[in-house]
Amino acid sequence: MEWMLAILALVVIILFNQRDQKSKTTPEAITESTESTDTISATGNYQSKWLFSTNEKDAYQKIKTITDKHGLHLFAKVRLYDLIEPKKGIPKYKTYLFKIQSKHVDFVICDNKLVATCVIELDDNSHANKKRQERDNFVDDALKTAGYKIIHIFAVKEEELESAILNSIKTPTAT
Repeated sequence: MEWMLAILALVVIILFNQRDQKSKTTPEAITESTESTDTISATGNYQSKWLFSTNEKDAYQKIKTITDKHGLHLFAKVRLYDLIEPKKGIPKYKTYLFKIQSKHVDFVICDNKLVATCVIELDDNSHANKKRQERDNFVDDALKTAGYKIIHIFAVKEEELESAILNSIKTPTAT
């Protein structure tokens, strides 16, 4: 009985060592263990990629036509952190900061003083995913809390979008 336990323990040790060795011998593991971030060179390690998908490019061009017509400015792929930030001194400040720092919104419309007034999110099929919906709900809530109007569009219907943009940038008049 004792010899069976010893063999079982030996098998477990061998399996763990093999798994450990595999993870240490991958190129990524070797690189990460032998280089500090200070010695990493960007030269030759990056490639360009398209800024927009076909759908985003089409939406940008249509929204740009509307914003140009009304003397507004259009920005694309704006970091959430460029629009909002956690309130200073709140509990878990860094948690709230980390939650927004690497997210972006598709389009931001600014007035002629370059003050952001409206956010447009281009929703595609990926927005049916539960995790994406949770992300969208969080972003919408954070933006609304900070006073932004959010327009979600699936396809750009120019007349409807123009009306929504104009309605969202109007500031309420004091009575």
